[in-house]
Amino acid sequence: MMRRLNAVYILPVLAALTMLFAATHATGVAAQTKTVWRLQNQWLPGNQLTEVVEDWAKRVTAMSGGRLEIQMLPAGSVVPLAQSLEAIKAGVLDGHVSYPTLYAGIDPGFAPLGDIPGAFDSPYQLVEFWYYYGGLELMREAYSRFNIYTIGVGTGSFEAIPSRKPLNTLADFKGLKMRSPPGISSAIWEKLGAVPVVMPLTEVFSALEKGVIDAADNGTLSYNDQTGVYADAKYTLINSMHSNGAFDISVNKAKWDALPADLRQMLELSMRDLMVRCIVRVQIDDAVVLAKAESKGLKISELSDAEKVQYRKLAVQAWSDWSKKSPLSEKVINAYLDYLKKTGKM
Repeated sequence: MMRRLNAVYILPVLAALTMLFAATHATGVAAQTKTVWRLQNQWLPGNQLTEVVEDWAKRVTAMSGGRLEIQMLPAGSVVPLAQSLEAIKAGVLDGHVSYPTLYAGIDPGFAPLGDIPGAFDSPYQLVEFWYYYGGLELMREAYSRFNIYTIGVGTGSFEAIPSRKPLNTLADFKGLKMRSPPGISSAIWEKLGAVPVVMPLTEVFSALEKGVIDAADNGTLSYNDQTGVYADAKYTLINSMHSNGAFDISVNKAKWDALPADLRQMLELSMRDLMVRCIVRVQIDDAVVLAKAESKGLKISELSDAEKVQYRKLAVQAWSDWSKKSPLSEKVINAYLDYLKKTGKM
């Protein structure tokens, strides 16, 4: 069942954006010089989050009265995804929509910034952590060494695990060959006896079809449906806590500083609205897939509460190991632990 949107997250943002938009036009600042930003996107065209982010770019242009135009470029169209930090620093790109986990090779601390498996019971808890418990400040600090400023972050929802075999308990992962991103996720799957296979998302469909892997730590329920993986993987585990990643929209710091103060404020407020729009879009799309699951021959399962508690225990062990990899890793993971303890989640 789709969770109801808590009005505390979005109503103040919408009200603030409305007042800012009105004030901008009342003072006549729309006549100022137009700024154009080129941001490379993480996702290829057709992805549900691509559509939401492209809509955000259009709304920013409208709210700024045309003073700021954001051009969204497809994934990899200018530089490989993992090279966007250097490209922004050098001015080749003005900014990106990306996942911090891509830069774990630069600093292991970027891995938990982008995804901390087992931490959250709801995507709205990411809203709490990022905007009310210091997550955004940590991201800005991590990117500052590249002269990059993070405007804000977003998320979709819990990822699902498409599989060729039933997955009803954690014991079912023993011996399972599954696609997994490197890092913390793979460490947890190994603790469960699975055999992680690192491969790009673009290879998952073929790998499942040929039986190279049995399952995939891949994407949301609706993303997996859109990419066709359920043609060969007729089982899927949902709401498993194993992944609810955060993406960021960040820009060159000099380009950010050059913007008028009212546009900077508008952009930061718009990101909170974008985060909720992304969550809701994925939940709506997931609900459509769930409604049609039986007719598609797709069998849905979910871990019990006790199994989720056990997964979190294994995850916390993996976090502890990862926190030793760099000062940033330790700082980020301690921030998550502080949030979870202060809010009574562990």
